Amino acid sequence: MKNVTRAAIALLTTIFPLVASAISPDEMVKRADEARMPEGAVTFLVTIKDFNGSTARESRYRVSSKGSSTDNNSLVESIFPDRLKGRKLLMNGNDLWFYLPTVKRPTRISFRERLTGEVANGDISRTNFAGDYAAQLVGKETFNGKPCVKLALTAKHKDVTYSKIDYWLDAKTHFPVKSAFYAVSGKLLKTGEYSGLKPVLGATRSTVLVIKDALQPSRRSVLEFSGFKRVELPDSFFNKESLSE
Repeated sequence: MKNVTRAAIALLTTIFPLVASAISPDEMVKRADEARMPEGAVTFLVTIKDFNGSTARESRYRVSSKGSSTDNNSLVESIFPDRLKGRKLLMNGNDLWFYLPTVKRPTRISFRERLTGEVANGDISRTNFAGDYAAQLVGKETFNGKPCVKLALTAKHKDVTYSKIDYWLDAKTHFPVKSAFYAVSGKLLKTGEYSGLKPVLGATRSTVLVIKDALQPSRRSVLEFSGFKRVELPDSFFNKESLSE
């Protein structure tokens, strides 16, 4: 009996550190968020190239963001093409406001509405998955020869860009690799692939996202994130009354 007890204790001693060090699915999503976007107050540029077959169209945005994995505000300003200059998207908590210079008065809109090409408003204004979704580990898969963990993300509230997301993360680093975005009905809308790992503000981050239409993969948008800077952004910067300034 003593030998059995010793063996059981030895087994538990071996297993416990593995269990204690296991990372929860929610923590994995937080790590993936950090690999896509720095926390704190930052500004950066997003260049979007929309492809429909061989036809390409480019647009550029300046994004100012402030927050963490659970609380985030952002301002998206259109800077190219010239005809769209002055248009703004303001995310304040769960509210998203659209400002058009010719109208002057901000209008509340949905994160799910299309911004350009295959890109929804929330794809650049609301990049925080950890605060918006509950994560569940589905299993392990290989994508492009890379071992991945697959997570199922379910929306915590209605004010999100997608109702459900399947999320593949690098099994070792938990960097994002692939995503599948679903509508409330359960219909697959589009897929995303993450790449372009670069040093950004003291950490390695993914700087390229390719979003493809689920039914017509030739319709795709390539998002390139660049020019990251740490800045000071007062809370008043994200006030919808300040959009016309």
